[in-house]
Amino acid sequence: MNQIPEVIKHSQLLNRLVLDRETVEDQGCIEELCLDPQSHQVIGFICKSGLFRKQKKYFAWKQIETIGADATLVNGKPQPDNLEKHNNIVNIIGNEVWTDTGEKVGFIVEYLLNIKTGAIVNYFFKSNGLLGVLDSVYLLAPEAVSSAGNKRVIVVNSAIENPQFYTGGVVEKLGLLQNFLKADLVKTREHIDIARGEAKKLALGFKQRAKVVKKQAQEKAQVVTEQAQQKVEDFRTQSKEKKNRKTQATTDEFSTKIQQVTIEAKEKIDGVKSQGIKIFNSSKYERDKNINDR
Repeated sequence: MNQIPEVIKHSQLLNRLVLDRETVEDQGCIEELCLDPQSHQVIGFICKSGLFRKQKKYFAWKQIETIGADATLVNGKPQPDNLEKHNNIVNIIGNEVWTDTGEKVGFIVEYLLNIKTGAIVNYFFKSNGLLGVLDSVYLLAPEAVSSAGNKRVIVVNSAIENPQFYTGGVVEKLGLLQNFLKADLVKTREHIDIARGEAKKLALGFKQRAKVVKKQAQEKAQVVTEQAQQKVEDFRTQSKEKKNRKTQATTDEFSTKIQQVTIEAKEKIDGVKSQGIKIFNSSKYERDKNINDR
């Protein structure tokens, strides 16, 4: 018995026979999967049945009980009310792939999904030669798709700068591919977390360094300011002392001059007094002599 892996390609489900689990009635063959590009989830599929396979039926993905090697078993009746709603849902296969920087890098050729949940594991896009060899097929994580329309999808440029090259001969077995994709996704997330952590550390380091530099600059400016103030104060003190010394010298010189003048004046006065006394005494002697001669 062939074992069906947990993941399968979109194309491997197309034209697969669909049987009612209870009645085992033929419900037709899968014509198209209904993908919600916003949630990256296959929400159902459309079967074509009846004469010449012209009748269409819609089944929700949650109605699937088993996806086997030859048929898909479903529970419950088809949902005609949802047929028109989902018949025109976006078919991402063939959509052009554009980056959010405005570059066309290829187009979607396939996608891989989890058969239990319907979640997209990876998209496959073919390069137009800008990313490497022309017509090379690369893996594209669902998280990289930012928006999708009827003709184009836009992806984050950083997610495809170094895309994972898909080689069918190496990962053809889907079970191995699933493990590979899971491991790669885990590694990518780990690298992103590490890069974010390093970026935060670097930013914090720059911030702390900026604070240190700012503090050092402030301290240096304070020192320079204090030194300048001290020099100004020293200059003022020196000028004041010099002025005081000059004033004191002038005062001392003036006092010396006054003392000299005073001494000279006193000497002259004393000389005049002494001369006057001599003259007086001489006059008295002559007068007394004249009196005695009489």
